[in-house]
Amino acid sequence: MSFYLPLISLHYKSIEITETITALWSGCGEIVRCCLDGNACVIKAISVPDHINHPRISQTEFAINRKRHSYEVEFHWYQQYAPHLPAQARALNCYNTLEHQQQKVLVFADFSAAGFTNAQMDHQHIAAILKWLGYFHAFHFQVKPDGLWQQGSYWHLATRPDEYEKMADSAIKHHAYNIDKTLRACQYQTLIHGDAKLANFAVNSATMEVLGYDFQYVGAGIGVVDVMYFLGSCLNEQQLEDMADDYLADYFQHFSNAMQTFGNSDYSATVINEWQKLWPLAWADFYRFLMGWSPEHAKVNTYMRKQYQITKINFGSKLE
Repeated sequence: MSFYLPLISLHYKSIEITETITALWSGCGEIVRCCLDGNACVIKAISVPDHINHPRISQTEFAINRKRHSYEVEFHWYQQYAPHLPAQARALNCYNTLEHQQQKVLVFADFSAAGFTNAQMDHQHIAAILKWLGYFHAFHFQVKPDGLWQQGSYWHLATRPDEYEKMADSAIKHHAYNIDKTLRACQYQTLIHGDAKLANFAVNSATMEVLGYDFQYVGAGIGVVDVMYFLGSCLNEQQLEDMADDYLADYFQHFSNAMQTFGNSDYSATVINEWQKLWPLAWADFYRFLMGWSPEHAKVNTYMRKQYQITKINFGSKLE
């Protein structure tokens, strides 16, 4: 692909593309390492096609518009929100945002030049990212999602009508709307990353600093939704059974410390109590998505099903 070169050339005199890192999801662009006017950069070049080829996504205009809007949200995030992040919850440094019609280019610092590498499935990296999430959520506590998703994450019910229709008739389908309603009804909202998988973080193993990136689904939500998705991205079924509670406790400790740092300590215990109760619902909601998107997915495991059973026990009257 080179669709983005004319746009970049309007802003940079010297352009050297050195490596294609990866293609974006289903032909929506690519990420390349480059040198712009002598500076090492990474470019995320975006152009969403009219038709998306994906084996599990219904080719509806709704689905394509969801993807297109996700890049608009990310563009806005880096312009308006990322510059204000605290040191404990930094994002990948965005040098420039370029746009022309449906084409968008985000110009980032190359994090590898600063000693960062892609996050790995080891305890130290997982612990560091949980701290990042705690501070990210505390910093954005009760912040309104202006220009972002009014409900963060890519799998929430309102943004997945196609997958909901594909679900087999089942208890989880019957409970879907009330699970979603209960999560949204929590009065203690923050901004969530919305796609907080291991692959969307970089860690400096010498300092344990963390950078987050890929903010296409950032928006309003409760912190444990990000924690659920993150732990599900890096722990297998047995690890979730053995370690999820401890990791969740670690996250809440970081969140509490961060709430004190940002002047909201009076709310901390109450928020943690409410979000702790909603932990099983966060899993049940993602379970609902997977049962419509890919029922045989490896993430559908005993731990996830157990959280759904806990949801039915603890919130039975609200689900009917």
